[in-house]
Amino acid sequence: MRVEAVTASTGGVEGTQAPSQTRDFMTLLVAQLQAQDPLAPMDPSQFLAQLAQLQSVSELTGIGTLLAQMHADQALAPALTLIGRTVSWHDAVSGQLVSAAVEQVTLSADGARVMAGGTELTLDQIVTVA
Repeated sequence: MRVEAVTASTGGVEGTQAPSQTRDFMTLLVAQLQAQDPLAPMDPSQFLAQLAQLQSVSELTGIGTLLAQMHADQALAPALTLIGRTVSWHDAVSGQLVSAAVEQVTLSADGARVMAGGTELTLDQIVTVA
């Protein structure tokens, strides 16, 4: 069974949380098996239910990873279409309309950013695209 960490800038499961939970669960399960009374062993249905819960946690962690990747892709996709195109924005200091070609796109914690004419812009700052 494969368990991967989930990291995302928008929240979600922290990188060490899911593997730690799995490790803790397995430690408790082994301790429970070692401490059980040999004359009254654990009910097999309870054991299977616990294993099913572990599998569910693993699957939910995988789904969380996919959702985080999809969210990052959705935030980045509109900005990627701007590479090489000319965008216009209002200069923060002078207030004048400035235009330049988009050279680079990055994804940060607060969304996609484009680099145009040496200025880093959020998508909200862009007025026109040509």
